[in-house]
Amino acid sequence: MKRGLNSFQLKIIATVLMTIDHIGAILFPGILVLRIIGRLSFPIFAFLIAEGYKHTRSVKRYLLRLAVCAVLFQVPDWFFDINYALNIFATLFFGLCAILAYDKLKEKSVILSWIAALAISVIAERSGADYGAYGVFLILLMFFLSSGSFYKLLIGMLALHGAYAAYEMTSTYISWGKPVFRHYLQLYSILSVPLIALYNNEQGKKMKYFFYLFYPLHLIILYAIDFIISC
Repeated sequence: MKRGLNSFQLKIIATVLMTIDHIGAILFPGILVLRIIGRLSFPIFAFLIAEGYKHTRSVKRYLLRLAVCAVLFQVPDWFFDINYALNIFATLFFGLCAILAYDKLKEKSVILSWIAALAISVIAERSGADYGAYGVFLILLMFFLSSGSFYKLLIGMLALHGAYAAYEMTSTYISWGKPVFRHYLQLYSILSVPLIALYNNEQGKKMKYFFYLFYPLHLIILYAIDFIISC
């Protein structure tokens, strides 16, 4: 076994971080540190989507699994006051679509491949998918840099989040008359780079359906606990 973290271990870490984030969002919204810790989860999942694209036997079946999960797993969110219209699996689906579109079209036209990826990111943003266009661009970034060094990942993450901050502050200045970076907590996701850089290109254990099912189950449990506490 190579030194570092395989994809299974990264999934476990990302799942734990995601659970901490949701515990903070649902049960302890006043404890900001839980949300900060949770910011490290999505970049790892984004990285794993990019790696999954490179190693999957069937991209079509991969897309289908994500699409089905996005629809089915939306049900638990109906019982909680969420601030997005579509869950994280929809974002992962859009991100994988963007990778596929870019990768297939780049040989014909790099410009066309970027237009296609940009169009998908706009769809993700306008449809209300969790993380929106930012999430799609983060998945694309991981596709471009998944085989890169720690420093390339760090520079890429810094550039993406710098652009994200600039976009939000510009748009809020136009709308409200003052620049505001509403999603400033997302800057903490840069701290995920050391974990991703430890990836050793090994798969590890295969428990993919556990990770698919864990998402709705842990949300249902957290929502139930919140309901009981609120009664």
